[in-house]
Amino acid sequence: MPIAERDYWNDNRYRPKSKKAPKWSWGVIGFILLALFASGLPIKIYNEITIQQEQKIRSYLQEREQYFSSSDQSFKQLMTKLNASNGNLSSLSIDINETNTTLTQNYQKLIDLDPPHDFKELHDKTIELYVIKQAAVDYLVSSAKANTYHSEILSTYIEESNRKMSEIRPLMIEGLQKADLRYRIEQDGTLTYWVKDHYSRSLE
Repeated sequence: MPIAERDYWNDNRYRPKSKKAPKWSWGVIGFILLALFASGLPIKIYNEITIQQEQKIRSYLQEREQYFSSSDQSFKQLMTKLNASNGNLSSLSIDINETNTTLTQNYQKLIDLDPPHDFKELHDKTIELYVIKQAAVDYLVSSAKANTYHSEILSTYIEESNRKMSEIRPLMIEGLQKADLRYRIEQDGTLTYWVKDHYSRSLE
């Protein structure tokens, strides 16, 4: 029989032998994992990630509160002066321009922030509130120049602003709960929250 026609596969000597993993491989892997846990490395990595996340949350909430409080205070003071002047914008041009500048600067700082995942909805709603307040101040700026102020138009902005404001606190509490942070609602309505050894008070 020609060599080419010989059936070498019938002979076990010519069959490829299956490669089996060394018996000791799983034992080595187990030993390595045990050594890692014994060294505390996984716990150290977890703690480091947790600390970084807490620092990011703390930084975001501090900066957001700073910009939010500054703009909210400026806007409220302007509304108080506007009511006291009975809608006379001519005497409030400086106050209107100052509030406009404050809102514009803080808005830019706010949108530059990178919110933690648990506070993304809060961040988006805060931006929506800024947009409405900015629209109200823009209306006052244009009305002061053209002497076309109508209180009912401003009231529409304020009503929408108040509605957005009422939606912010639940989102703040929801974010704190998702991040597993301790908080307390004070008798005066302010919200106190803790990020480890740090605490802040929110006016929302």
